[in-house]
Amino acid sequence: MRAITIFAILIPTIDAFVPTHRSASAPKFLRLRMASSDEILGDTTTTKDIEHAKYCTDHFGECSLEEMERLRSALHQERISHLAAHQTGLNNPHGLPSDLEHTLLEKDLTFQMNLIQEQLAVNEMNPYSATMKMPVPVLDGTLDEESSEAVMICLAIAGLALLPQLF
Repeated sequence: MRAITIFAILIPTIDAFVPTHRSASAPKFLRLRMASSDEILGDTTTTKDIEHAKYCTDHFGECSLEEMERLRSALHQERISHLAAHQTGLNNPHGLPSDLEHTLLEKDLTFQMNLIQEQLAVNEMNPYSATMKMPVPVLDGTLDEESSEAVMICLAIAGLALLPQLF
């Protein structure tokens, strides 16, 4: 009886043990299509963004932190999509110089953002840092009336203290 139930269970799955020739292609639900970079990014990065990123890296502090973060992430997405959108990763439609330029712009933006964030953190930790950076007034070398009187009194006391030692 036990053998019959085991046999009844295995009959529907017997095809799993029979070798059959299957096609090398993946099943329909597993087939993946490589997306183009325009589909990945929605064509958001344009030459205008690249020019603006160049402007931000050349003119430190003129772009906001959020704007620099947006430009850096757009450059990073575009650079990564060039590698991910093609089978080999080497068929970059813009070429290697463009990728190098994007990488350098991305690193410059990251460096500038880190500098700005570090400066903001220092200012938040020490609220008096802005007043500490004020220039120290330069002394002109002359004494006003009050300080000249104080200097004369100090010299008189020093003279009286040293006078007995001289004789």
